[in-house]
Parts: sequence; structure tokens; C-alpha cells
Amino acid sequence: MLANIKGLVDRLELSQTKAMMPLFESISNAIDAIEAHGNGFTGHSIRIRLVAINDLAHQGGDETLVVDGFDIRDDGVGFDDRNLASFKEAHTLSKVKIGGRGVGRFTFLKVFSSVHVRSIFKQQNKNLLRVFDFSIKNEVKEESDKPIEIQESCGTQISMRGMSEKYKGGWSNDPEIVAERIITHFLIRFAACSCPSMILESSGHAPIDLKKLFDSKVLTHISEQFFDVSGITFSLQAYRHSDGRARHDLHLCANGREVTTSKLRNLLPELPEKLLDSDQKPYTLIVLVTGKYLDDNSNQERTRISFQSDEELDLDKSLVSRQALNQGISKTLRPLLIDDLKSTNEEKRTQIERFVEQAPEYRVLTHPRYKDIIERSIPPGLSIEKLDEALLHVRRTVEDDVRKEARHVAALFESETFEQYQEKFKELAEKINECGKAQLAAYIAQRRTILDLVKNSLKKTQADEKYPFERVLHKMIFPMGTTSKDVFFEQQNLWVIDERLCYHTLLTSDKKLKSVSGLENTSGKEPDILAFFYDTPIGIAEADSLPSGGVVIIEFKRPLRDNYDKDPADQIIQRFREISEGSVKNIDGRPINPANLRYTGYLIADLTPSLHKQVFGRYHRTADNEGYFSSLSSGNGYIEIISYDKLIKDAERRNRILFDKLGLHKN
Repeated sequence: MLANIKGLVDRLELSQTKAMMPLFESISNAIDAIEAHGNGFTGHSIRIRLVAINDLAHQGGDETLVVDGFDIRDDGVGFDDRNLASFKEAHTLSKVKIGGRGVGRFTFLKVFSSVHVRSIFKQQNKNLLRVFDFSIKNEVKEESDKPIEIQESCGTQISMRGMSEKYKGGWSNDPEIVAERIITHFLIRFAACSCPSMILESSGHAPIDLKKLFDSKVLTHISEQFFDVSGITFSLQAYRHSDGRARHDLHLCANGREVTTSKLRNLLPELPEKLLDSDQKPYTLIVLVTGKYLDDNSNQERTRISFQSDEELDLDKSLVSRQALNQGISKTLRPLLIDDLKSTNEEKRTQIERFVEQAPEYRVLTHPRYKDIIERSIPPGLSIEKLDEALLHVRRTVEDDVRKEARHVAALFESETFEQYQEKFKELAEKINECGKAQLAAYIAQRRTILDLVKNSLKKTQADEKYPFERVLHKMIFPMGTTSKDVFFEQQNLWVIDERLCYHTLLTSDKKLKSVSGLENTSGKEPDILAFFYDTPIGIAEADSLPSGGVVIIEFKRPLRDNYDKDPADQIIQRFREISEGSVKNIDGRPINPANLRYTGYLIADLTPSLHKQVFGRYHRTADNEGYFSSLSSGNGYIEIISYDKLIKDAERRNRILFDKLGLHKN
């Protein structure tokens, strides 16, 4: 050979998943040799025999098949002088017209240590025998200087032995799985009946007729479909595979052979693991994509196809993006699978409708407008947690699309007639309204969850004296040790106490008073929650009557606590005093007249006997007898004592109409 064979073999790209490539190349060569007779495939055959490793276990009588190599025998034209010369040429072009790359035989040496060829060919009306070994060390080494005349008919047997440890993981020791992989690799030929009879044999197993296996396991599902990507035409064929072990696969093929295989569910997540036919028997899909682009852009080992990079701009404008090809495949395939996915989609919709009863924030997605995106994006049979994640992703996609559409419609204001703009705006407004309802539903559902957690925690503290309910509730209302600048609006639940508390200018939790901007001259005490309402005073006062705003302090006491020796609200009043005496500034750093601030205090505590005793005569009872309230002597604020039971009941009453509308109310 006129090349460094070891260098060629070393440079070959062949992963473990492609370990069966030498077998596929040998079968392909055998098919080509039979085709060279020119009389079709009828009456011709290829026989493949898997050979077990001859290790100590096998010598000791262990009949378990552990593949070490194979023999493949055909009745083709054989290795005549012309074919042998081509075999010896490192990058031969003898098969370029039928898609040959001229390097397939080097995969033999990549995977196996020994390759032996015995071939009979016809020359001058004589049948001649040629025997040679193919190796890295000796390249092509013939047993004799010239072929020997023989009476056997034409054909070739190639024997490979000594599989490399690196590639053993890529071979199955189950003959039927090997047979199925052969069928998959040559699926186009089997489907078109353009290959001879093939029989797979192995010790201890019945022979497998690959054509019969194909006929029994694989059925054509759709007629050939054509689609274009970047002006280039591709062809798509889909087959039903009735083998229960198979998965949905997508095969990109070049020159009549499979080159790459990937999971079809990566393109079509709506596919269930198995589809069911009219007799309720499971099957999977095998999709083949072919085209001149794939023929021209597969690498020499036929293990990879070149595509344009999705991250970087390729200089070669003739390359197609794999992402664009995938989109073309899924767009072409989806309409063809409507019947296959009918029952799956019905089950999926039923599951989503049941789930939406508990998660109304996704109810908008049950609108017929979103039927297609739901069917495409939500895999069937998801757990509740996974379904929640999937629906959240879809809802965000829908909301993003609506925002993009809003920008587009806004841009049309100058270019479209009023009637056209009005029609598009009407459709957009409906979608925006739906998204708004979904966001509102999610927020209301979150409120229902928070109240349930508070109630359950309250029950737990009644059963477990060590349960830190005060701290747990505090975290639910507002994260400890933070300010409103540190957390998102959705992370605070001040509405449990009073809806108006949600609209604060600045809020701190377990922070020293003097560490708060504007209160540097006060003490180091740490109220549970301190809220400033600089811009809008709270309470009953009109907004413009207290221009400086208000201050709110919230304190939590442990449930069932019953050892009060003084009014527990005094600590709130002391904080008010410190603030009124300090140099208070607003968020812009401007001084505030403390006399114009309104002060509101909330003490959250169970109404135990010792607490009743401390507040007797100083506070008024609330109308429901589950709390107390008292105005400050200065007349610029008040203190409210709220029991935990009242806290929950009042929050549920305020939100009941919302819960009722979403079906979340609990009796």
C-alpha cells in the first residue's frame, strides 16, 4: 500500500458506540459484490456467524456467547485482480459512485487484531482462490504468489477475531439485538428490498433470517415525505417497530446507510415511550432522513455529518444548521402522527385538567388557543412535580410570546390603518388578559398555600412545645435578617396581617434600628418587622393629611406563652419613642418631622390569661373578642394585639372571594 496504514488507523474517528462498524462495512461490501454480478439479489445470500471468545470459561464448557469476532460469507464476484488492487489502495475511488469513502476497511483494524480473507473469483472462465491476511503490520499478505484454481463457486469469506477491549462495550452478546442493529443500519435497503437474503448464526442460538425479522418487526408507517431546509431538499420516512425493547429513534442516513442515531423524543417530547396500535400492541417509531446533503457531508468513516455551528458563523455557507434540520424534521413529522398521538394527547389533557384544579395559575393553558403548544411541549405520564415544571415553562413561553407580539403591534400603529391596528390590538388584549389572569391565579394560589402552612404550623406547635412557630411564622411573613431591598415582592407575605403593609417604602426584619437608613441616631434594638410608609400613611387617615407617612412595627410572641409580667406591647411603644426622638430622614436623605409620622404597631400573640391581665383596662376588645386595640396617647397611632387564630381567620375572610373564584376555598 502507498500509505502509512498505522497512521490511517490511528486517525480514524471511531467511538465505542460505533464498534459494530466493521460488521456493517463487511455486509456493505458483500452487497456490493453480489450487485456486481448484475443479475439482481434473488438467489443470492449473505451468511453472518458470530464467534465466541475462546477464553478459559469457554474452554471449561461455559456456552454463554461473548462475541470476539465474526465470519461473513457472500456469493459475490470475489476479490479479482481489480478488486484486490482497489483494496490495496488506501483511499480508493472505486466505489465513489455508490457512496464509498475508500476507508471503511480500516475500521476492521481499528476494532480487531486479526482479519483473514478467503475469496473465489472468476478469471478466464476459471474459478480461482485467493487467500490473504489484512493487518497493520503486514498490510495485505497473500498466502501464495498467484491464485489457485478451485472448483467452488464464486464468493468471499471474511473472518475477524481479537476484538479490542475498548470496543467490547459497543457489541451486544444477544444475537437478536445484533440482528436488529444490522436491520437498522441497512433499513433503507430492507425497506426497498434492495439487498440479498441475510442469515445470522451463532453457537447455541437458532439462525435468524434478517429479512423475515424485518417483515415481522418493522412496518412502513407513512409514505415518503420531502421537506426543504435552507433551500436544500431532504426526504423523511417513518416506520413502526414492534420490538418492545426498542425506543423512538431518528437516523440520519448517507448513501443508503445509517450514519448517526439520536432519540426522537428529543425532537418530539410529546411522544410516549411506547405507542399503541389498534390492537393495543406497543410499537415505537424509526424515522429515516436522507438527502444529497447528507451523502455529501458525511465523514469518511460514516460516523458523523457536518453541520453549520449554531454558536459560530461558519465560512462555508453550503452547510445546513442542525437546529434548522431538526425543526424541519419535527415540522414535517408532527402532522403525520396525529392519529398515533390521539389517545396520548387525550390522556395528557385529562391529567392537566385535573392538575389545574389544584394549580389554577395554569388554567389559561387549557384554552384551545394553546392546544398545539401543550401537545408539543408536555411529555406524557409526568409526575405532579415534573408536570408543574413543564407547565411553568410553557406559561413563561406564552408570556414571552405575548410580550414580543405587544412590541410588534405597537410598531404597527404608524404603518397600519386604524381598523387593522384595532383588530390586532383586540386579539393581543385578549391574550394579555389571559396571561394576567394566570399570574393573578398563581399569586392567589400562593396565598392559599401560605395560609395552609401557617395553620399546620400552629397545630404543630400545640403538639410540640419545642416547635419554633414564632420563627417559622416570621420567615413566612418576611425573611429574617433582611430588608425589602434584599427580597422580591413574592417572598414577603405581609398581607396575612394587613393588605396595606405590602405597599411599603422600606421594610426591615430583625435589623438594629440604628442600622436603618434615616434612623442612625436610634438604639440597637431589633424589632421583628419594621416598615416605613414615607409616601402613603396607613390607618384611617387621608393620604394628604400626613405628608410624612407612617411607621409600622410588628412583633411576634411564642404561641401559648403565658408568663407576661408587663404589657408585651410596651417594646413596640419604646421603638416608636426612639424613632420620634431621633433625627428621622426619608429615603432621599431629607429630614422628616416625626410629629407628622403615624405609628402603627401589631403584636401577634395568643390571648393567654397573663396577657389578658396585663392589658386589662388599657385596651379595647375587638368585635370578635379575639384581639385588642388601643390608640397611642399622643393621638398619632395605635397598637393592635391579634391572636394567631384571629390572624388566620381574618386573612381567610379577606381572601375568601378570591379562593372561591378559583375553587380553592376550604370549609
